[in-house]
Amino acid sequence: MSITRMPALLAGIVNVFRFTGFLLAVLTVLLVFSLPADARHHSHDREDDDGDELPFSELAIRIEVNETDGDAGLQIFFDAEAWKKVEVENPRGREIYVVTNYGKLRRLGSTEHFMESEEPNFEEMPLPDILRLLPAGEYEFSGLTVEGDELEGTAELTHDLPCGPEIIFPEEDQELDPNDPVVIAWEPVTNKLDNNTGECGDSTDIVIVAYEVIVDIEESDPPQSYDIFLPADAMSVAVPPEFIVPGAEYSFEILAIEESGNQTISESAFTTSE
Repeated sequence: MSITRMPALLAGIVNVFRFTGFLLAVLTVLLVFSLPADARHHSHDREDDDGDELPFSELAIRIEVNETDGDAGLQIFFDAEAWKKVEVENPRGREIYVVTNYGKLRRLGSTEHFMESEEPNFEEMPLPDILRLLPAGEYEFSGLTVEGDELEGTAELTHDLPCGPEIIFPEEDQELDPNDPVVIAWEPVTNKLDNNTGECGDSTDIVIVAYEVIVDIEESDPPQSYDIFLPADAMSVAVPPEFIVPGAEYSFEILAIEESGNQTISESAFTTSE
């Protein structure tokens, strides 16, 4: 081939590619607009995006501390009409938790959901390091129902952690007469934990809204537990006599619940004589 004809040949090839690209672009546009409207528009895996957002019926995010064992972790709870996916973002906009239904359960959907993180001991991970993983602020919850509607909601996480209740009675591993009333008693919680040490601090800038008492009979089959919520001014609770049996070992927890939902546990145990 003559070298003098090369420029003309190259120019022809370029024009062919330009024309081919133009035809592909036209065909793509025609194909897209020939599809149904709901096939051309999609968002967040929605089957029916009408712009409406449904609220969660319940949302909670809190830190639970066990002052007796010296550990802490995160708890998340939410409830909504049948959903197939829920995501949680922290105040920094980072996704921290996702739960998704698959298979037939995706069509059926879920409602209530509770998650509890690992609770590292303060010797392995000091409280300040745990709190850095769980920044205070507004956490965003978003989800998708089985009907294709979007779920939206927010919940506030704080670092206001109450001190654990100081248990007055019974004393640790005290043996009680099963024929006598068993009354669990504690001092009211007025202070919050020092976030730098994990120990009860001097600050009283905290509001207790409730206490929870959980009593378990150890090594019972099936497991037997007595669980009750009490108002903020309560300082004792009588265990039902039907729950007290001779020759048994009992463990119990008292939880101080702060207005943010954060809660701190104090644990102890007692036995009953034969």
